[in-house]
Amino acid sequence: MNVPPEVVEVLAHWVQKAEHDLEAANRIFALEDGCPFDTVCFHCQQVAEKYIKCLLTLREIAAPRTHDLRALALLLPEDAVLPITAEELAELNPYAVQARYAGDWPEPMLSDARRALSLAFTVRQAVRDLLPGGATGTEGDSEGTDEAPLQNADPT
Repeated sequence: MNVPPEVVEVLAHWVQKAEHDLEAANRIFALEDGCPFDTVCFHCQQVAEKYIKCLLTLREIAAPRTHDLRALALLLPEDAVLPITAEELAELNPYAVQARYAGDWPEPMLSDARRALSLAFTVRQAVRDLLPGGATGTEGDSEGTDEAPLQNADPT
């Protein structure tokens, strides 16, 4: 796929922003005491959202201003499907807004943060595999993020 340089630049910005969220999630998740799992989950939702919007941009589909990952995934063309379902992506939806405010919803736990990280990494890898060179350069990428949080996770 021949992608114009100006589009590659936009894609690279999406990637950089997503990688910043992933770095934040990883660093917070690495806290041994008092890890705010809601914040980890929020950043994981943001990783998935930004990578999906990046893929939509690549496919010349206007990404709507929404945090609804299911709705975004359903906009993807058939040849750009992700290895997880729209329903699995929807598991991250509550973390986009609800997790940032006090309310009547259950606080995310360690298992929720692990699941959110797993989903974020799955989306990240799937989208990066489809992006042209130059859009996923090392500048701004999180180093060592492919396995670190899951390896460092407390199994209890």
